[in-house]
Amino acid sequence: MDKEFIPYELALELKQIGFDEPCLATIDQTDFIHIKGTEYPIRGAMIYDTIDCPTYSQAFRWFREKHNLYHMLNPFTRGEIIEGDLVESMCFGYAIQDEVIGETDFKTYEEAELECLKHLIFIVKAAQGFDHIL
Repeated sequence: MDKEFIPYELALELKQIGFDEPCLATIDQTDFIHIKGTEYPIRGAMIYDTIDCPTYSQAFRWFREKHNLYHMLNPFTRGEIIEGDLVESMCFGYAIQDEVIGETDFKTYEEAELECLKHLIFIVKAAQGFDHIL
């Protein structure tokens, strides 16, 4: 279930640019996710600050609704098919395309999704005139 939620660093960045939607979970600096309404497991004597943690779909929806920014990850394949042994050797990847950065390739959907979210945060921060941009 942890893969549904964005990492702490990005949750904090989203909060800084105005994300204030209700979330199902919180996250701390160690990327520990706690689903609201459930018991906290015992994690030792250290206490960490937590912030609300959106899911990826919730974050992308917020960018669409609040900033009119959309994302699309494009799958592509590279490789060769060896017909004699009916062995298929394909490398699947995903791409993010932007007029400014061009096209960037990633090995997994999750990696591309994470980088896409970082790029959307960058765009909003640049538009808001933030001094510190990812």
